[in-house]
Amino acid sequence: MLTLSLARSLPPAPMCGKMQVMAYQRINLDTWPRRPHFDLFDKMAHPWLDICCSVDATSAWAICRTPNGPSFSAASLFLAIGAVNSVEQLRMRIRDNEVIVHDKVHVGSTILRDDETFGFGFITASEDFQVFAAAYAVEFDRIRIQKAELVDRDNDDVIHFSVVPWLSFTGIGHPRDRNSLYSVPKIVIGKCHLQESRWKIPVALSAHHGLVDGLHAARFFDHLQQRLDQAATLLAS
Repeated sequence: MLTLSLARSLPPAPMCGKMQVMAYQRINLDTWPRRPHFDLFDKMAHPWLDICCSVDATSAWAICRTPNGPSFSAASLFLAIGAVNSVEQLRMRIRDNEVIVHDKVHVGSTILRDDETFGFGFITASEDFQVFAAAYAVEFDRIRIQKAELVDRDNDDVIHFSVVPWLSFTGIGHPRDRNSLYSVPKIVIGKCHLQESRWKIPVALSAHHGLVDGLHAARFFDHLQQRLDQAATLLAS
């Protein structure tokens, strides 16, 4: 991929009580091999690629079910955002008729409230699970008691996550609008269920097809499976 070497920063935005600066590079569309694909799909009414796969979460599930084990939601978000950041195409965004690629993206997740509505929480990505889990717990407690209003950020350096632990699905759709965030991928993590003596979870990925192909989606799922298999090490960090 060819990019300009200049990295720009937007004004800092608060994430979990901290200030996060968005660093990114702008792609030179004139030399970008994907330009024809981008032009093709971006003109479509529904330019999003939707893929759902089942992954083996046996190791992570076992750790989370131990006494004083971590939240499985926090663990799955941590493992998933690490897999996302390993795939450059999932860090690409469309902004002001340009394509950029973020150095790192973070977690924007729905969080269930006590009144059975939901709010939007934001957790900075970290390679240290203890740091991530602590930030998740703070954000979870903040959103859980929040009033009914929905407060969202308009930053695009996130993945829009949902954890739906009540459903084991084989596909999922999303309400979409062509606003400034229409190129932000969405990932849904479903119910952990026993299948042939292994604990499986469905994971659905929705991404702009002008930026992401099946090959890139497959790389994400491969990285996610590797991280799930390495949960004993990664969740101990």
